[in-house]
Amino acid sequence: MMEQRHITFQHTTPYGVLNELTENTRRIWLVFHGYGQLSRYFLRKFEGLNPEENYVIAPQGISKTYLEGFSGRVGASWMTSEDRLTEIANQKAYIDAVLRAHHIDWIDKRLVYFGFSQGVATMCRYAAHAKLPFEQMILWAGTFPPELERVDFDFCDPDVSVKYFTGSNDPFYQAGMKEDQVSKVRAALGVEAEVREFEGVHEVKADLINAL
Repeated sequence: MMEQRHITFQHTTPYGVLNELTENTRRIWLVFHGYGQLSRYFLRKFEGLNPEENYVIAPQGISKTYLEGFSGRVGASWMTSEDRLTEIANQKAYIDAVLRAHHIDWIDKRLVYFGFSQGVATMCRYAAHAKLPFEQMILWAGTFPPELERVDFDFCDPDVSVKYFTGSNDPFYQAGMKEDQVSKVRAALGVEAEVREFEGVHEVKADLINAL
């Protein structure tokens, strides 16, 4: 009889950081790249932030693949539909380990979540799992996970800021998506997401990040 089993083992995988974590750091950014990206390149979008006050941590999707054919550029993915729940559990365990490695004292630090495209769902699931109070959550051209509910975010401050960014010419955008995302955020976090539309496609605009 054929059956699929799971096994737990020690795994080593990279993540990226930008700037130095010091006593002058005011905001910790936990940023999640989109499908087919690598964290070290994604971090470039945040180089305009004040390096004295902002420390950026970029976890990277554990699965990697060649983006075209069998050689050349490599990209990472957070998950697929295959063995979905195991993939989600692995994501959470990995990001937990990344944060533990930093020994962050959150008393005088503010947390900002930033997710792009496929990384939005990973970010939201992790926020619900970690239950770390955060200052801002930015959903950039991605979708809020449908399974998350108000109880998952009962730790949130009622004044938390949530922003949803979308490009005016994003080929992945579908009619009603903005309204749907605002509704899901309202149901899960109890706040009204601010919608910001920019001129562009499915991309992250560094100049808009600098203004957050």
